[in-house]
Amino acid sequence: MNWTIKSFNSLTPEELYQCFRLREQVFFLEQKVDCEDMDNLDQFALHLFAGEPVNSYCRIFGPADNADYCKIGRVVVAQSERGNGVGRALMQAAISICKNDWPQAAIKISAQLYLQKFYEELGFVVNGDQFDEGGIPHYPMILE
Repeated sequence: MNWTIKSFNSLTPEELYQCFRLREQVFFLEQKVDCEDMDNLDQFALHLFAGEPVNSYCRIFGPADNADYCKIGRVVVAQSERGNGVGRALMQAAISICKNDWPQAAIKISAQLYLQKFYEELGFVVNGDQFDEGGIPHYPMILE
């Protein structure tokens, strides 16, 4: 896959629209998440995506506020692309960016419960108690 990584201010209006549209399709229309997607953090993230139109996406945060970890979030793959390795490729690309840009930092995610095994296969381990986010059970996970 041809991955694009951009800061918020570097995204074209069309890229931004497609990324947000994919998030809406999966998180709100498909999964019925019951929390706001627009959290005023997109402006501070790197946005990793692929496809035309965008069919896989996540946002990445480097260590901030004296944190010793990066964060990968809003991981989303279009329904039409699931089951063919796109999600794994997306996460591998995101992990690679974190390790290259911030080699000393651990990587944290909030993993939907049903994807715990998928993330464990990528090297993440559960790092806390189960919690609810947007009406969906999650686990905090970390990759050292």
